[in-house]
Amino acid sequence: MDVRTARARPGARVLLRATKYDGTAHWLQPFRVLSDDGNLLVTAYRARTPIYTSRGEFRSPYDSIVYFWRDRWYNVFRLSRPGCRTALWYCNVTTPPTFDGCQIGYIDLDLDVKVYPGGCIELLDEDEFEAHRVAYGYPEHVVANARRAAEEVARLAREHRFPFSCG
Repeated sequence: MDVRTARARPGARVLLRATKYDGTAHWLQPFRVLSDDGNLLVTAYRARTPIYTSRGEFRSPYDSIVYFWRDRWYNVFRLSRPGCRTALWYCNVTTPPTFDGCQIGYIDLDLDVKVYPGGCIELLDEDEFEAHRVAYGYPEHVVANARRAAEEVARLAREHRFPFSCG
């Protein structure tokens, strides 16, 4: 199956498999597909379902709606406590994702952006990004795309544009 054209069926179960730039495992998380238009893959995650990370098992207290654009260097997790409104959006700066029909894959590039409904925007993990940029030898186009992605997420949030317009 061609990872550039594979589409997910609504209701299907898929697995997120994120790595670091050197290929080491970083994150495994199950999702249920809500929709897939060929560019934007929208998934859901239920609170307290196990997530396997490089630091061990984690169980998020949040239900999540997650937006993966195949042509963007970030994804957006809209997080809410079960039965409540959006608590925050957590945005991972990554390579554009691939999808093979069963798994979503991307390289985590360390930078994250946290957006709160009240308008507060936080850029996170700049120190980790700089350390890994050197340690893993991020090419200049990767560095430029990562920084541009963090700026784009912040701009969309400031302008209350999708996906920061829903909550």
